[in-house]
Amino acid sequence: MSATPETVTDYRQSLVLHLRLQEVPADRIGEIVAEVESHVAETGEDPAEAFGSPRDYARSLTDEHRKPPRWWTVTTLVLAAAAGWLIGQGAFAVLLDEPWLGRSGWLWLATGVAVGIPPAYMVGRRSREVLDPRTGRPLVRTPRWAAFTFYLIPVAIVLVGWLAILVIR
Repeated sequence: MSATPETVTDYRQSLVLHLRLQEVPADRIGEIVAEVESHVAETGEDPAEAFGSPRDYARSLTDEHRKPPRWWTVTTLVLAAAAGWLIGQGAFAVLLDEPWLGRSGWLWLATGVAVGIPPAYMVGRRSREVLDPRTGRPLVRTPRWAAFTFYLIPVAIVLVGWLAILVIR
């Protein structure tokens, strides 16, 4: 079977996703996809036939790029959850002008922001756009608002909660 533009595009999108899940750096993802597309352009071969499924091909590259240990991912998620919780508690304490656990809401807000820096860094690193090293253009469009949405969700939750408190009072 020969490659069609649609199969190459679908394969590219799926490969980028699976390489991201394997924690491969964005620059290296671009190189890998360029290698696949160059091979397909030279041979006319279907990428799935040449390299296997995008998932399997991405996994085959794990010797080159090891995923961080599971404890690292769990720690990142716990820090993100703790940061969101602390920011939420601090925001409510500030908005209601009441201390929480005997401390100022501003202290809880600052603590939440500090705790949230490592997970925010991880999200930013993972959401870097994958560029084609041959052209410098994005291989797969990543909406610019994607990472911003991650930070907007806790703010929206606090605002909805605050409005609910104002309505109840």
